Amino acid sequence: MKIFEKVMYPILIIFLILAIFYSKTNLAYFESAMVAEDGFFQWTIFYTLLFASIMGFYRASILRPFRGTVFSVSLILSGIIFLGFALDEISWCQRIFKFASPLFFLKNNTKMQFNIHHLIINGFHLNNIIFTFGIKIIATLYFLVLPLLYPKHEKLKKFINRFAIPVPRYIHTAAYVILAGFVSLIPSDLRFVIFEFGFYWILVLMMYNPLNDEVFSRISLNR
Repeated sequence: MKIFEKVMYPILIIFLILAIFYSKTNLAYFESAMVAEDGFFQWTIFYTLLFASIMGFYRASILRPFRGTVFSVSLILSGIIFLGFALDEISWCQRIFKFASPLFFLKNNTKMQFNIHHLIINGFHLNNIIFTFGIKIIATLYFLVLPLLYPKHEKLKKFINRFAIPVPRYIHTAAYVILAGFVSLIPSDLRFVIFEFGFYWILVLMMYNPLNDEVFSRISLNR
């Protein structure tokens, strides 16, 4: 485990314990300040996603000469996706620059804000689709199944490494399971904000030091 992980895992646990504590002792404060719009955890999620985006762009810039175009483009795309998620989390800086929402968002956004994750299209809430399917189902398979398959299937390993897909270590899988247990203790419908916060930080830690770390490391390169 690297120094960055040794520092961040305890901080993550402290934040989760604080969230559980306030949700049980002062639910009004938890919902109106900690997990509300522009609250502590929303901005923490933004910075977490921004960090993931910067990591993707940085690795693309330094590894392209050694790993090739496909690897580099994959990292750039991941950087763009994380940046988009980060900006959407804060409504693309709408409340900072105080610009009005377009008519489409006023009609179809549950918060009437300029973001995608609160949109309702044909009766479907995009946030529920993204959170329920994207995170709970796909991420669960990603963290629980991929670490088992990666070492055993050479073709899968080559595909994953070629497209710069980080593979979770067992510590990340354990952290994901522990996170789900912690979040289940929060007596609030807004517990999903804490799960989202914890999930993204575990994802960042996994990207920082994945099982296939050698393909993201300059130390293993022949230069």
